[in-house]
Amino acid sequence: MSSNKTEIGFVSIVGGGPGPIDLLTLRGLERIRKAEVILYDALLDPSFLEVFPEDSLCLYVGKRSGQHSRTQEEISGLIAEYALQGKRVVRLKGGDPSVFGRLAEELEILKTNSIPYEIIPGVSSITAGAAALQTSLTLRGVARQIIILDGHTIMEDNKSWVGMENFQGTIAILMGTRKIKELSLKLIEKGISPNTPIAIVENAGGKKEVHSFSTLECSKEKGLPKQTDGPGILYVGEALRILLQKETNQETSVSLT
Repeated sequence: MSSNKTEIGFVSIVGGGPGPIDLLTLRGLERIRKAEVILYDALLDPSFLEVFPEDSLCLYVGKRSGQHSRTQEEISGLIAEYALQGKRVVRLKGGDPSVFGRLAEELEILKTNSIPYEIIPGVSSITAGAAALQTSLTLRGVARQIIILDGHTIMEDNKSWVGMENFQGTIAILMGTRKIKELSLKLIEKGISPNTPIAIVENAGGKKEVHSFSTLECSKEKGLPKQTDGPGILYVGEALRILLQKETNQETSVSLT
């Protein structure tokens, strides 16, 4: 006796990296090429579209600040819907899925529906930004810890600041370029020296990659203006000191006076 029940498909949650397709992992590329359905984010280089299978259903579900093509609930629902139809689904995210990638919400619906899945890590924009600066986020005897903050919401969340008093490591802040003055002031209030270097890296890993330097004291007053309309990451900490000195000695456009 035959059954009309559709076999459940499989979901690959793929980290696409910071942008350029050549920073995508080989495993991630393999899953994309075999996908029947691809739900992809913003911030990915247009060249990603060239490796999408011609016969696959490709849906843009990107969310940028103030511009959401789909709600997270809708995205999670689509993943489950196509997987329950027996499709090989790729959920393609920028950076690494486990770092501010709303991964937990998508895993919840997969587990609720007993849908098999895998998570394929990607190059995080955090490490791509460090590579852009050609520096290490850790430095023996200076910075042995890293804190990663969500700059989009942290100013409204006092709990996230607990334990940061006089922090001596490197702070990486994603989605915080619109709140540089407020973030700088808050960090100073937490006991971090006003003279501490701060850097912004835009389009980390991409062709239009740029960066600028300042100090918390200066960025508290003047901010740290972006040079592009691409995504930016903020870095704060003494591990950046030698880079700040190099930039100011070369009389770059960043003013510290």
